[in-house]
Amino acid sequence: MADEQEITEHLKTIADLNEPGQALANDSPHISVRNPQWFHELAPGKWEAIGQREQLHRKLISQQLREAHGAKAEYQAVVLAGAPGAGKSSLLRQVLGDQQDRYVVIDVDEFKELLLREAQEDGSYERVFKPHEVRKLEQQGEQFFPMDMASLVHEESSMLGDRLRAACLERGLNVVIDKVLSSTESARKLAGQLEEAGYEISLIEAYAPQEVSEERIIERWEEQQEASLDGEDDLGARWVPEEFTEKVFDAPGQRSRPAVVAQMFARSCPAVVSFKLFHTALDQGSKTDGSRLLFELRREAVGAQLLPVK
Repeated sequence: MADEQEITEHLKTIADLNEPGQALANDSPHISVRNPQWFHELAPGKWEAIGQREQLHRKLISQQLREAHGAKAEYQAVVLAGAPGAGKSSLLRQVLGDQQDRYVVIDVDEFKELLLREAQEDGSYERVFKPHEVRKLEQQGEQFFPMDMASLVHEESSMLGDRLRAACLERGLNVVIDKVLSSTESARKLAGQLEEAGYEISLIEAYAPQEVSEERIIERWEEQQEASLDGEDDLGARWVPEEFTEKVFDAPGQRSRPAVVAQMFARSCPAVVSFKLFHTALDQGSKTDGSRLLFELRREAVGAQLLPVK
């Protein structure tokens, strides 16, 4: 049985290492896209995979498309928005039910797992990903798992998500796009891509207050970490840096960015035929099986007026 104190102490270690300027932060020199053997920087903040890394990306995209063999070419998109810990995965199961197999689910967090699993297999986990600071802590007896390094493949996993989405849109395949949706610019770009490709969009926002989001992030991490320490999973738990969570909830009026951006997305994109807002309240706890529908807006057809559903 995993030691509770060990889990608590490791959480503090990981949170500290994910702080800006630290070894596992998004600005770390150890992030995968800064490896010149794997990536070429086209412009500031824009990379392309090269050589064997490009081959790996092609393999992972092909693998995802093969596994989604039940996906239908019906030009339907579900955009799932919400803060980390808002319950998007369980909400998706609640909304789509047995229809989920008709969609390709594009989740960049799954690509993080695939990339780190690949790193385990090809040796780059030990050779490339582990910073000196992690090795030093391991020598002192602290145990690390691959998903502790998830932030180092954050940018790369986003690239793979974009690439899989493009491949699906070329084929007209139904897609579920799982995003925080905290950026207006990113939302407008996504809306334009889907509209141009001829998709009907169902927008679903999973809303949870900041305290619920933070509580669920910690509980989810602790559960995954405990499972790994008990030998049930060798990947470990993915931490969501506090800095990221704070930015998600810094919109005016103490609102979350996804809440503001999702409203803009629904009203400004004529291809959005449905917008549903679900809410997870604090008293429902982190283990809730469902969320409460607050309201729904619909267009009778693409381009029609967006109206409340009574």
